[in-house]
Amino acid sequence: MTVRPLGPGDRAVVEPLVEAYSFKSYRNYRVLPRKAQSAVMMAEVDATLSHSDGLVLQVGSGAGQAVAIGRTLAWDSAFFGLPMARLDYVLASARDKVQPAIAAWLEALRARGVRHVSARVDVADIELTTLLEAHGFRLMDSLVTYTTRPRKEPPNPVREVGTIRDFRPEDAEELVRIATEAYRGFRGRFHLDPQIADERADGFYVEWARQSVAMTMADTVMVSEGTAGQLLGFLAYRRREPVSSVGGVPVFGGGLGACRIDTPGAYAGLIRAGTVWAHERDGVAECQTQNYNFPTIRIYEAVGAHYVRGEYTLHAYLR
Repeated sequence: MTVRPLGPGDRAVVEPLVEAYSFKSYRNYRVLPRKAQSAVMMAEVDATLSHSDGLVLQVGSGAGQAVAIGRTLAWDSAFFGLPMARLDYVLASARDKVQPAIAAWLEALRARGVRHVSARVDVADIELTTLLEAHGFRLMDSLVTYTTRPRKEPPNPVREVGTIRDFRPEDAEELVRIATEAYRGFRGRFHLDPQIADERADGFYVEWARQSVAMTMADTVMVSEGTAGQLLGFLAYRRREPVSSVGGVPVFGGGLGACRIDTPGAYAGLIRAGTVWAHERDGVAECQTQNYNFPTIRIYEAVGAHYVRGEYTLHAYLR
C-alpha cells in the first residue's frame, strides 16, 4: 500500500476530503455557513502542511485514500520531558484506508522518537474513536463547548460576586497563586495519564496561568475584585484563529479561569463579563469544560450559552 508524506504543494489532495468531512469543529456554530466551515478547516490543515513540525501522510489515492494529519509538539515535549505529538484529523474517501493511515502515521512518529500522542475526536465519530482504541489510545477526557451568538441573544444577568475590571500587571503574582490553589487536586487529562508525573500535571495549569497573565497564551484577562481590593479570580482568553479571520466572525475562547476556593461564586460574574465583552464586539464567546462539570455548565446555560460541540480526548503511549 502506498504511503506518501504530504506538504504545502499537496493542498489539492486534501481539499476534497475536507469538503466531505462530516465532523467539522464549527458545524454547529450558527454564525458560520458550510462554506466558511470548510474554509476554516482548510486553513487549519494548510498551517499543518507548511509547519516544520507537521506530519501529514496519505495512504492510497483518489477515491481509495485516507490522510492522517497532525504534528509533533515542541512546547509540550519540553514541559513534560516526553516527546509528544497530536493527531488532528483522519480524512478518508475510503473507510478501509483509515486504519492503515493511523498505523502509518504512528509508525512515522516512532521513527521520530515520539512516545506520547494525543487525539481529540468528535463524540459523533464513534468509528474513529474505536479505531484509535484498537491502536492503544485510551480515553482521558470528555469536553463540551458552549457558545453565545453575536448581535442576537445578549447574555442573561446572573448573580455576581465581586467587581469585574481589566487585568493590571501588578495582579499577576496573586492570580498565579489563585490558579495554583484552584487547580491543586484537579483531575484533568494529564493527571489521569500514567505516563505523566502528577507534579508536571499540576504545574501545567500553573504555567498556563503564568503565561496567560504574561499575555503569551491570552490577549484579554479580566479580574474579579472584592470589596477590600482582594483579588477573587480571573478569566483569560484570546481571539481564536484561523476561525476569526477566515470565518469572518471573531471567536473568543481557548482560555483559563480560576477563583479563590472560598469565593467560587466569582466565576459566574467573570463568565458573564466575558460573554458581554464578546457580544459588544459582535463576536462569539466560546466556553469549554468537562462534560461532568455540571456547576460550570449551569453557569454557561445561565448566561444564555448554547451547547455546540462534544469531544473525546484520547492518549496513546508508543513503544
